[in-house]
Amino acid sequence: MTIKRQHVVKDFFPEAEALRTAYDGKVKNAYQQTVQWQYFCEPQMYTYLRTVPQQLFPEALWTRFTRHLKQWCIDHLGMLPTGAPNFHLMVNGCMLGMHSDFQNGTWGFVYSLTRWQARRFAGGETLLMRDGVPSYKKHHVQREVLYELVPAEFNQLLLFDDRIVHGTQAIEGSMDPLQARIALVGHLRATSPVVSGALDAAATRRVVLDFHRALAETARPHKEVQGVMSFRLSVNADGGVASVDVLTDNFVIPQSGHAPDDEVAAVRTLVLDAAAKLRFPDAGGPSKVTAAVLLPLPDLRPIEISIPHAGRPERLRESLKAQLKEGEALGFQVDVQGDSFAVREPLAGTIRIEGQRIVAAFDPPMWVPSQRDQFQAALNEKLGMLARYGG
Repeated sequence: MTIKRQHVVKDFFPEAEALRTAYDGKVKNAYQQTVQWQYFCEPQMYTYLRTVPQQLFPEALWTRFTRHLKQWCIDHLGMLPTGAPNFHLMVNGCMLGMHSDFQNGTWGFVYSLTRWQARRFAGGETLLMRDGVPSYKKHHVQREVLYELVPAEFNQLLLFDDRIVHGTQAIEGSMDPLQARIALVGHLRATSPVVSGALDAAATRRVVLDFHRALAETARPHKEVQGVMSFRLSVNADGGVASVDVLTDNFVIPQSGHAPDDEVAAVRTLVLDAAAKLRFPDAGGPSKVTAAVLLPLPDLRPIEISIPHAGRPERLRESLKAQLKEGEALGFQVDVQGDSFAVREPLAGTIRIEGQRIVAAFDPPMWVPSQRDQFQAALNEKLGMLARYGG
């Protein structure tokens, strides 16, 4: 299965009823409710309430959900969530106006806990605009010709290309939070190549980076093609590629969108042929490699940050360990290796506390420039705070 534009997964999480029960328990009694809601209102654009899911769900249950989501995304998309999703509560009058999210991720997702079949409101569907320009030669153009509506069914995961103009139909009906449209909303994007099996991860990432650099030249004539393809390579023990399985493919050109196009097909073939010819180091056993390609190819230089500090390196290391253990401050998955921190997510890299500076280096990501800039700015800020107050 290759996901190209949008995809719906029914019965996504085995413990959906437990999530819903936890939510109901938090909101059913107005006099006992302790959830801190943010009323997010941008007039004529957005109106809804949101909170962090940790306020609603028991820690162990929420951990199981996030692990399930992450593993499913790696297995089926070769992507990872960009962070914890927001929990949206939408009652009468709430809506999300038409917008796109290409700066936030590659794919958007909506995981619904709404009792859709028993709802007491109208609206609430996710609206996805169709590709192309409407034909004004037709007598009347409306609704399904222009867009598709996806109901927020209970325990359903909806995925869609984050570039698609989308929104949520205005809610008309109940003000009761037990009868509301409720969902977890977030974004997915590529991570550094993921390796399972005998191959060395660092050596594998070097091969994939060289593959990206070569594609930057061969794909240069196809400047109109935009999007991300993720794929999983089956690699033999001798380093040759046995097969290439495409997981997601949202390559498009502006003129035709997701409709079939000869230039898009040519670029797709170019990428897959190059991937099939890759040679990895002899590893003595088979491996799987999950990777992605963004077109146009982004900046292929590593992300490198150096922050001076005047603190004690050992105290800074302990402070950084505490932040990384909490998981909230930097959003990284790490392995502590002596005086260094080897980062696995959201990108492969390292953070080192040296005598007079904090040094971070990460693989070049398959992200649009704004996503890279946001990551680098946030990391600069966090490491700068560590340098000032952690030592």
